[in-house]
Amino acid sequence: MEAVAISTDKISKIYNVGKKNEVQAVNDLDLSIKKGEIYGLLGENGAGKTTTVRILTTMIKPSSGTASIFGHDIITHSDIVRKYIGCLPQDAGLYEEFSAIENLRFIASLRGIEPEEISSEIETLINLVGLEERQTDRVETYSGGMKRRLMIARAMIGNPQILFLDEPTAGIDVLVSRRIREIIKKLATEKGITVLLSTHDMISAERLCDRVGILHRGVLVEENTPTSIIGKHAIENGDLEDAVVNIIGWKGDKDEEDAL
Repeated sequence: MEAVAISTDKISKIYNVGKKNEVQAVNDLDLSIKKGEIYGLLGENGAGKTTTVRILTTMIKPSSGTASIFGHDIITHSDIVRKYIGCLPQDAGLYEEFSAIENLRFIASLRGIEPEEISSEIETLINLVGLEERQTDRVETYSGGMKRRLMIARAMIGNPQILFLDEPTAGIDVLVSRRIREIIKKLATEKGITVLLSTHDMISAERLCDRVGILHRGVLVEENTPTSIIGKHAIENGDLEDAVVNIIGWKGDKDEEDAL
């Protein structure tokens, strides 16, 4: 039987955004993601993708429901959960005045990893993301794509078994996006790492993910392989973007205005 890496049981999150004004960001979400699987979380702005990632990475607590990482409850065993996970948040920043190596060493020190234990791991991560030739340069001299690759390396400090990536290809060009997809695929296939990918990038989701879940206004409205979802919901010769638009019933600017 394949190990379950991420499991949720009817988790919900309600935000209080003003007097007597509540927004349901996530509503009774059930997920079961296997070890080594690349799972894509898709949906429009405000669908609940980032909230779900924040709950599963112990950054915020759900309003109701339960979730676990390799069987460990995210609330009662949050310290254990954090040892299993690495995370690239959507708004993650880097220390621009540091080099790539210095950024990684600093994060390792914050996680309590001794310098002599981390040197070989940092070298491996630098090679994995292709920054060997620029590893001693200050990050402020890096392109956007190089910074994004370094963020992935940073998320991998400590050899996590689950990697949460929130919009890893946002704001970068098509060539860098392809490079990042290659890195993500390598992590899953060669290291057996479970990846939860929250993204608007339908190309990456279609080409990378074993399965995808589509959220709409906090509700999981469809879940399957990209191929199955395309076959069921896209027009003839359509792609995953067509399928997602058809599923959520996009109505243009109004949905964007109403999104959380």
